[in-house]
Amino acid sequence: MKIKGVFVAAILTAVLCISSTVLAVCPSMDVTGDCRVDFNDFAVFASQWLDVGEPLPVLNGMTWVSISDPGVSGHEGFNGEMGKYETTNAQYCQFLNAAMDSNDITVDGDYVKGADGSNSGADFVGEVYYDLAGPGWTYNGATNGGASRINWTGSSFTVDSGFDNHPVTYVDWYGSTAFASYYGWRLPTEWEWQAVADNTVADPYAYGCGPSINNNIANYNNSTHPDGTTVVGAFGTYGYGMCNMAGNVWEWTDSWYSDSHSSRVIRGGCWSSHDFYCPVSYRGDYYPPLLTGHDIGFRVCR
Repeated sequence: MKIKGVFVAAILTAVLCISSTVLAVCPSMDVTGDCRVDFNDFAVFASQWLDVGEPLPVLNGMTWVSISDPGVSGHEGFNGEMGKYETTNAQYCQFLNAAMDSNDITVDGDYVKGADGSNSGADFVGEVYYDLAGPGWTYNGATNGGASRINWTGSSFTVDSGFDNHPVTYVDWYGSTAFASYYGWRLPTEWEWQAVADNTVADPYAYGCGPSINNNIANYNNSTHPDGTTVVGAFGTYGYGMCNMAGNVWEWTDSWYSDSHSSRVIRGGCWSSHDFYCPVSYRGDYYPPLLTGHDIGFRVCR
């Protein structure tokens, strides 16, 4: 549960302003029986507040980078924390198991769909979140590259051995947003994403991996990895301390491509992208929010 700072301050002020002398009539806020309202009473109030409601769930393995960047001229910058890495199969699997327990998802054949459960995060009831049977793509030196790596056993979700730290794929915008909201986070807008990916205003990067790109510093076309995707962070850290903001998987943002509100913007390029799709300024379009694929994942911010 979150305690509002203004409310806490008001209680503290009330406590501090009460006279330390014994009142003729014990105040109603005296809960310890000494006919005074003091910090002993406040301690009781606090303990009861902590017992009310459920805290936000905790996700294992999330690494945050604190960033303040004014952004691209004419657009919003970013001031907050962003995930250092793309969201992994292991992290998304943990979310699916938690969301199943809280009745925020259902499994319908090969699809995980949203449901109206007990978690207070956003629910997209009936919308597909994840494709359990995503086949991947045999291309660019990969066999079934970027295939779905999360399985439903009938009672829980598991990840294929060796793929825990690969970025999750076959997750659409609804499934990405639901994941973020479940933990009290969000997807970055496309301009927030670019503000972080291009490093500083004084020394902007052309790519999320620096002023240039090659197969030693980013996983994109001709990197020829047998699984398509690679472990997050495998190509090093760049700019503000971020990984894989060029290549590996495209990343969903919270921005619409145009006023038609038919497609969401994706950024960064992927393992099968040619280099001209990987610059920080490239806006991937024609990606409706219900699209899943071998090449699209996401990262979160707060």
